[in-house]
Amino acid sequence: MTNEDQDSPNTVEHAYCAHCGTENPRDAYSCDRCGERITYPDPMKPPPMGLVECPRCVTPNESHASYCVNCGSDLADGARVTVFGGGAARGRQVPHSPPGGIRLRNREHQQDDADRRAVDDSSRWNDPDQARGKDSDRDAELQRLRAEATRARAADRQRQIEEENSRPNDSGSRTAKLPESARGWNTAAFLLSPLWGPANGVWLGIVGLLFLFIPIDLNLRLLMYFAFGAYMGIRGNEMAWRARRWPSLAHFRRVQQQWMLVALVVNLIALTVVVIVMSG
Repeated sequence: MTNEDQDSPNTVEHAYCAHCGTENPRDAYSCDRCGERITYPDPMKPPPMGLVECPRCVTPNESHASYCVNCGSDLADGARVTVFGGGAARGRQVPHSPPGGIRLRNREHQQDDADRRAVDDSSRWNDPDQARGKDSDRDAELQRLRAEATRARAADRQRQIEEENSRPNDSGSRTAKLPESARGWNTAAFLLSPLWGPANGVWLGIVGLLFLFIPIDLNLRLLMYFAFGAYMGIRGNEMAWRARRWPSLAHFRRVQQQWMLVALVVNLIALTVVVIVMSG
């Protein structure tokens, strides 16, 4: 009996795990060590992922196998079997390929093909005209997506405002709920609470004046004043909505925007005066 007969799948008494290479009985269903399924692929009906051929006994194995199921040899240098047509019909076979519609390709050849494709891709991207065209297309697509996102946000905002305007106006009551679109920071309540508060029915804003006249250190007074202003800035919109009856939500937002401009102008003038006095 020749060595080739001894290594053929029909004569060996053992099978080897394709995952860990452990020797198992030939009729074993799975590996005793790692549980990997033990199979002898049919080269006439190769699996979709193809096969890998053992360099020692020329036995076809599953494409993911690390060890030959027949002889246990390492398949790192095995020839890759590429499937054409899945072996369903001879008429679909590639010329000079073995039966079953398969063609053998060495892994080194596959690496050469991959390197060649990488070089081609690199040369194509290094073409200035092609690169500029690709960048232009990408920039145009990004601009289009940003414009669509902006329009979608504007539409959602408008729909939210319309829904809030259609709700009953409960302003002026202690249990009034401030609409979501009117929530947020109130700059006028922060910078100008002693004036903004009484004008909007929030008399708590006058308390800010007390921190300016308390007989303590000036820095501490300013710190207390701005801490109180921060509280008013956070709660200002909600307190103003509950403090008085507003004709509509749009009117409320418009008034608060006007007060924000007034607060910025007043503080800018006050800062300018302080700088002039200190420099003089």
